[in-house]
Amino acid sequence: MFLSTQPNPHDGGRMTRALIYENVPGTKFAIDAEALHRQPELLKPFGRFLDIRIRLLDALAYLTCLLGVIAAMIVGWWMAGAGLLICVLMLAANRKTAGRLARAAADRSTVAFRQLHEMGCLWLIKG
Repeated sequence: MFLSTQPNPHDGGRMTRALIYENVPGTKFAIDAEALHRQPELLKPFGRFLDIRIRLLDALAYLTCLLGVIAAMIVGWWMAGAGLLICVLMLAANRKTAGRLARAAADRSTVAFRQLHEMGCLWLIKG
């Protein structure tokens, strides 16, 4: 469920959470899922409403955290911890979803693959 960390050569080697996939046997690519999650507007060229989808999923995660805090006042203190845990897991899943959406776009067309590379969100993993 979780992403691996890779240095992004487009960003001075900064470590980032990346979705790793193998396009051709022996050729591995990484997609910077953290940057796509942080800036969902980067997904706009690849599909209609993809940026809104990511923002809506994030809002749902934060709402879950808020509901956990409210439930802590009614049910018990442990509900706040449960809400926070669910929120963190949902945000991790949303980050991976952003990477998967970009991968699907890159698999569909070479133009999208090139755009992702030019944005600094896709690179070849050596080794």
